[in-house]
Amino acid sequence: MKKKINRRKFITLAAGAGAALMSPRGFGNQILADDVVPDRGVSGVVPRRVFGKTGVTISQLCLGGSSVAGADSPAVLDEALKQGVDCWEIVSFTGKAYGEYFKKNPDVRARVFLTAKVYSTNPTVMQEQLDKVLNDNETSTIDFLAVHVLDNVEALNDDVRKWAEKVKKEKKIRFFGFCTHKNMDECLRRGADLDWIDGIQTFYNYRMQSIGNMEEALQKCHEKGIGIFTVKSMGLCSQKKTELQKLPLNEEKLNSLLAGHNISFEQAKLKAIWQNPHITSICSLMPGTAILLSNIAAAKDERPLSTEVRKLLADYADGTGRYFCRRCGACDTANADKIPIFDIMEALMYSRGYGMTALAMKVFARIPPEIRSKIPDSDYSTAERLCPQQVPIGQFMKEAYRELSG
Repeated sequence: MKKKINRRKFITLAAGAGAALMSPRGFGNQILADDVVPDRGVSGVVPRRVFGKTGVTISQLCLGGSSVAGADSPAVLDEALKQGVDCWEIVSFTGKAYGEYFKKNPDVRARVFLTAKVYSTNPTVMQEQLDKVLNDNETSTIDFLAVHVLDNVEALNDDVRKWAEKVKKEKKIRFFGFCTHKNMDECLRRGADLDWIDGIQTFYNYRMQSIGNMEEALQKCHEKGIGIFTVKSMGLCSQKKTELQKLPLNEEKLNSLLAGHNISFEQAKLKAIWQNPHITSICSLMPGTAILLSNIAAAKDERPLSTEVRKLLADYADGTGRYFCRRCGACDTANADKIPIFDIMEALMYSRGYGMTALAMKVFARIPPEIRSKIPDSDYSTAERLCPQQVPIGQFMKEAYRELSG
């Protein structure tokens, strides 16, 4: 049974712990305009944290790989470097953006902590994918390589360990780990017991901070010296935005209330995560300098969240909780028709939350036709009963079928 702790109590405790963190400084000293940066408690560049047992310090804000998929990626990368965001992620959407940037700026690669992913646990496939990443990004080394996406740590067998040790010796990678987007607490706990794992990238946001098992797992990783990247920091819902706007405390009203505290909703979400001392860096999608600068401003302002802001975050999380999938995976085995409920919920979140409908439709199209045809009429009562968030799964499955079938 998942242990829960009071959300307000956790954020209050985390604020105190986060305020005590030491933040070694990086490079650069540019200060943003007053309309972007809070006017108190602001440091010169984005603070840094130690990446687990490696001893390496990296920026506590990481440039998500999809941030550089657009034509303005050089400007984003220029600004990231000026502000001390020296941790950059490579994903399938990144393409050759980093490689092109490194060719034009040959001195930059040595200043950047570069992370990347492989999408298999077969050593032969992993080698092919790593070599492609190295070639596309004009580099001989990846600083942190992760297997993407694991929901069962048993996949990290002895063959994977031996391969990781081999490519470390060849200096093709420096550190190794995995990404987990489902059943995260269990993956974190079991991953912490593997002494050859240097880091883990995990789904985590302000909504997850009330889940006791998750916090205990992160603490265990911290104690074992495992660096932690977080993803999906905004904690977006699978519900339509038009429906969320009808709620008593909706995003528009929340932003209005937060404006009085000189902080945006998005900045408050980031700061809530950083106040957990077990987190190394937030990997954030920042497709443009405006979002990048806003997130940098939040990182530079090291003051703890106020009591009022913490309460507003907790109230919004409580009020929208039944529309948020926390990725426990309980629903996946609770349907007789073998509907991939988790995958569909995630696709709906990408479509409605991020506006990435084309990607969501591709994910939906991968479901075998014989299973996909059963989605509208399948029985989801058991899955709904098991869901800790009490998500209206049946409703969302029917809506996803209508919206994503193409």
